[in-house]
Amino acid sequence: MRIIVSATLGGGSAGTWYAVETARRLAQRGHEIRYLSRPGRSALARAQAAGLSVVDDIDLEEKSPLRANRNLRRLTSLARQFRPDVILAHGGEDHAFWGVVKALRARHVVLIRVRALDPKLPRRHMLSRWLHKRATDVIVTVNSRHYAAYQSRLKIPPDRLRIIEAGVEPADFADVSDAAHAANAIELPAGKQIVVMVARFAPIKGHRVLLTAAARIKRIRDDVHHLWIGYPQAYTAEALHRRLVEANLTNDVTIIDRRLPALPALLAHCQLGVVASIGSESLSRSLLEYLASGLPVAATSVGGIPDLMARGDFGRLMPPDNPEALAQAILGLLGDTERRQACGRRGREYVLSHCTWDQRVDQWEELLVQAVAARGGSARS
Repeated sequence: MRIIVSATLGGGSAGTWYAVETARRLAQRGHEIRYLSRPGRSALARAQAAGLSVVDDIDLEEKSPLRANRNLRRLTSLARQFRPDVILAHGGEDHAFWGVVKALRARHVVLIRVRALDPKLPRRHMLSRWLHKRATDVIVTVNSRHYAAYQSRLKIPPDRLRIIEAGVEPADFADVSDAAHAANAIELPAGKQIVVMVARFAPIKGHRVLLTAAARIKRIRDDVHHLWIGYPQAYTAEALHRRLVEANLTNDVTIIDRRLPALPALLAHCQLGVVASIGSESLSRSLLEYLASGLPVAATSVGGIPDLMARGDFGRLMPPDNPEALAQAILGLLGDTERRQACGRRGREYVLSHCTWDQRVDQWEELLVQAVAARGGSARS
């Protein structure tokens, strides 16, 4: 099957990870992929590093009428030359442009809107209604919140909606024998209970909330150390460090501002994973990674997090933007070793059995075949 993956998304986002991983694994199964993203950005570099054939000369975020018209012509030309069976539109701009191209020049193509990043609910204005109801064949979300919103706000019938979540690669979490080495490499203190949060450095991820919670935890326990792993966005590591100084927590938090190749091993060294987001988390890569590593979690009830947390006792769920609730969740899990370890085992068993990338790509292939057949076509070879 020929597939255009159109993903005008930020390079470090979970949405880009989802788009690239899905495309890469579909390509491994023999589908012919073209990956379109913004020229010169890290998202395109990630797609290239994954071995995907990329389209690097179309910028769908250009807003002027002249450039928008040029983009429509170039997308039409791409569709004519590549002759896709399916277009996966991951971003809002991608969806709008490809909806127009399909309506004008490529009616036979299956257009699938993929909502794996944007936490906002679908809009109800005229263009949104036309795009979703007239130009789009299927809408794929990664959580039940968006699924329900498409039904209630835009009246999309269930046969045009799917939930396909993200997955993990079990092999990445199979061998964690070097956990102690990974911890020593970043000089984590010995003899401490390590509470880890993996999230980009942005306000929506809740670092401010966790900072306040950490100060409360310190007053009760002196054996807890926090590990924050992410990449600079609204905050730099230096800015976060200044806040630690102000809160007298410089010896209680280690900040790593890069993605670590040995992350699974490092997570296995920790005692608890935290998702402190006050929004976002349409899908939570860090939540999946914590559970796959055998970590219990303290997580806020935002985005798709409640979907996964409802499937077993994997830790504690609490309201967002509530430092006291977060502190109590962390202290409760750290204070009950037997329950904490049981939550970690249950989470690992569930994720490695029910949330693998192979299972997710099976779902994608089933959907693609059904969607192409429903339009009265068959995939081109």
